[in-house]
Amino acid sequence: MSFKDILGHERPIRLLQRGIAGGKVAHSYLFLGAEGIGKSLVALQFAKALNCLEGADTVDACDRCISCKKINRLVHPDVSIIEPQGQTLKVDQVREMQKALAYRPYEGRCRVFILTAADRMAPHMSNTLLKTLEEPPPQTVIILQANHPRWILPTILSRCQPIRFNPLPSHLVSHWLIKAKGLGEREAHLLATLSEGSPGKALEIKEEIAGIPRKELLEGWMGSGSLSMEEKEDWIDSLPSQRENLNLILELAKTLLRDLIVVKTSGEASGLIHADLAEEMEKVAGQWDLSSLLKRMENLHQTARAIKGNANTRLSLEAMMLSWA
Repeated sequence: MSFKDILGHERPIRLLQRGIAGGKVAHSYLFLGAEGIGKSLVALQFAKALNCLEGADTVDACDRCISCKKINRLVHPDVSIIEPQGQTLKVDQVREMQKALAYRPYEGRCRVFILTAADRMAPHMSNTLLKTLEEPPPQTVIILQANHPRWILPTILSRCQPIRFNPLPSHLVSHWLIKAKGLGEREAHLLATLSEGSPGKALEIKEEIAGIPRKELLEGWMGSGSLSMEEKEDWIDSLPSQRENLNLILELAKTLLRDLIVVKTSGEASGLIHADLAEEMEKVAGQWDLSSLLKRMENLHQTARAIKGNANTRLSLEAMMLSWA
């Protein structure tokens, strides 16, 4: 694989290639973007382009030389990926990197250190890293990866060239899931819609989505207008207590409501995310007027946003269910 084979992220790649072409590669970068969006993949291809034995006059890796093959297998002595031990990066990991920085490249033209989850460092660790960023050794590139800059110290931010990675369009994620992972069109479309533009997240939630009873959610919860208080409590109790899993179900519920609105407005079952539930969609949509479905979507969106913002999950769900009554 090389830059040209990467799904999306044209702008970040163009910025990196411009640096290579102009001989102005920064000593330190900060790759910003959601988890699983492709930051690590781009960082690795950047390391390959910097060290490719056949690409001295190009801005991409050949993917054939011994250097490219070693980086592909993660055994190149001049390219290191530093991942968290447990939940956070440890200070010993940063110190080990600093020791390695004292040496010149063994085989390649440039030493590359990729620190994933750089937004999960303690403040004293950031200060330790800051010394390296202030006086970077020659022939060295350090790439920090983070989900959001707010968890990075301003002193670190000021010494790195930031490159932002935006979510990929869902059709690109869907196409990749079909072509690269062999998924069916319906499953790929659903996962891409729920992935928030992250191929990694799409694969991560695959098994979980398969275990969610979508038909029961549609008919028993999304489409019901006369649940008793006891039934509402039962529905809330049946939802997962883990906030991350609950968020996923709420996002899935949005796609079910979206499909109901599509059926209601168009009178057709074409273009549905949940095409396999088309018959059930038509029955449920016939029981509601459009304004009620739109109101439910608005309430669901507000509830999902509140829960993502650490609101009390049970109170938020109870308020939503009452507003649906």
